[in-house]
Amino acid sequence: MKLRAPTRLLWLAITLAKHVTAAEPAALLRFEADRSNPLTVTVIAAAAERSAWPRDSAEELTRAPQPWFGMWLGEGKTNSPPLAGSYSLVGAQLRFRPSLPLLPGQTYTARLERPGLSLRVEYRPAPHEPAAAPKLLAIYPTSDRLPANHLKFYLVFSEPMETGVFLQHCRLLDARGREVDAPFRETELWSPDGRRLTLWIHPGRQKTGVNLNVEFGPVLQAGGHYRLVIDGRWKSAHGTPLGNDLTKAFHAIEPLHDQLTTRRWQVHPPVAGSRDALRVTFPLPLDWATLHRLLRVTGKTGNLAGVITVTPGEQEWQFVPDKAWIAGPYELRIVNAIEDHAGNSLARPFEVNLEQRNTSRPLPPVDLELTLPFAVR
Repeated sequence: MKLRAPTRLLWLAITLAKHVTAAEPAALLRFEADRSNPLTVTVIAAAAERSAWPRDSAEELTRAPQPWFGMWLGEGKTNSPPLAGSYSLVGAQLRFRPSLPLLPGQTYTARLERPGLSLRVEYRPAPHEPAAAPKLLAIYPTSDRLPANHLKFYLVFSEPMETGVFLQHCRLLDARGREVDAPFRETELWSPDGRRLTLWIHPGRQKTGVNLNVEFGPVLQAGGHYRLVIDGRWKSAHGTPLGNDLTKAFHAIEPLHDQLTTRRWQVHPPVAGSRDALRVTFPLPLDWATLHRLLRVTGKTGNLAGVITVTPGEQEWQFVPDKAWIAGPYELRIVNAIEDHAGNSLARPFEVNLEQRNTSRPLPPVDLELTLPFAVR
């Protein structure tokens, strides 16, 4: 008999295959699955009295290479190896619990062989339902015009993906469909929830004058057209592939080398009593991830809680507070590590030409945090 109800207790009344003598009481053999996990089971041989089983049954069964009670993968043929696990005698119940969870879709056999008594029962955990295909929800930046010294893409998935294989599934193609050689840094950087990958274009290729840049050239050339291709064979952590290749096309424009500044940022205050968004616009696109992490709004009572949104194109930051705005002064606080698409931050440019820079005039220091005041009326 094959059982297909793993979410409830599985009771089976077993008919005796041989005549049961008066000295050996009848028994029931059954599988009991955990309510929370049908792949974790216990096999129970239940008799009318404890005396039906030898006092040292658990020790005897543990030592025996072919135990008279236990569990086997498949049909449980004679001399086939039993599953490893632990035995116990609880009242009149003799119990066996496998060391490992069962495999979905496999057949397992429990056997009990005693003088005058031969019982056998099968159990087949239901196979896993096919997992839905993961989705690549977004590729950031969303802009289709990126500086030739662009540094980072962010791939956002609907669920955690298989790790250690991203270089096999991410390609950069030029306008002729030729693959750009070794464009990405080999370091694999996932968000804590395993759903966002930071895909670095190799900084050594993008920074002017360093060894990789001189030997192999930059990854992107200004004026070039490119496609970032994510392979549809990339699997989720559960083993289901994306299904289709996904592509981001973009045009490389002139590189950006200037240190970032807030001088041309524009703050658009909301109206008091509303939960309208505070809007901050930028003259050039900024890094999507640092826009989420390094800007905050403060008022008289400290930091405001709310929801941050970066609009497509990465040139506008929006903040919607959890509670309505109260009239009064506020500040937008900006950590100086915020970057543009080429890695230039408020603290420093991504690269500095040491041969041309006047060493007597070092880069001016920048506070760790900058502020832009605004008022809500």
